[in-house]
Amino acid sequence: MAVIIGVFACVELYKALKTGGFHPSRLLLIIGMSLATLVVICGLIFKLKIENIMAIYLLVVCMYCLSCGINLPLVRPNDPKAFLNGLFTGGMVFYISFPLFCLVSALLFVPNGWFYMIIGLFAPWGTDTFAYFTGVTLGKHKIVPHISPKKTWEGCIGGAIFCAICVTVYCCLVIHRIDEIPMPVIPYAILTFFLGILISVMSQLGDWFCSVIKRNTGIKDFSNLFPGHGGMLDRFDSTFFTLPVALFIAIIANNLF
Repeated sequence: MAVIIGVFACVELYKALKTGGFHPSRLLLIIGMSLATLVVICGLIFKLKIENIMAIYLLVVCMYCLSCGINLPLVRPNDPKAFLNGLFTGGMVFYISFPLFCLVSALLFVPNGWFYMIIGLFAPWGTDTFAYFTGVTLGKHKIVPHISPKKTWEGCIGGAIFCAICVTVYCCLVIHRIDEIPMPVIPYAILTFFLGILISVMSQLGDWFCSVIKRNTGIKDFSNLFPGHGGMLDRFDSTFFTLPVALFIAIIANNLF
């Protein structure tokens, strides 16, 4: 599933950037995504811990992403935007591969990792849903009208609070018991509430990030993969920002408790 999401996301973002006048390298993009996949395979073969796998990813893939800014000008000497296109290529690799890498790594290498990934997958849905209803009923103050004209402070705050409540209830009823966390429920609930706020903020930043891309490339949706709902990136823009946070929470929980 992660591979399918990654492929569609790469194609959609590549086409969007080309529409905006940029020309990322398909070859470098494929190599970068393959490196991220190879890191996961190596983790399975050598039975590495999640911390080691994350270190390898950051060392190998992140350095590769940075090197794209140099590699592309070498093979495109006549392209005046080669350096910029190289940076966009590296940015695409990291933006798409990192959250999917976090998802797969949590499922494979973190005890009860799936229960943490549920937070990363569904927190954006809770945030968007309640932010919409709060914004419609109470929204008066625009937050980023030049990026997303319909977003309001009231909606964003309402979505964050609702998301935090859902995360708190879920963690107290499910994760606290499954992981047998040796912390009283009330302090744990307070901690998870603030973590829910963090996840909601990241969710909204992910939404705005893709809105910036669409506005600067002149497109409405990344594709028509889901009629009436846009493309893969339109559905997973927020999730790409919340999955790494969910993995971070899983790693902290498994190391501290």
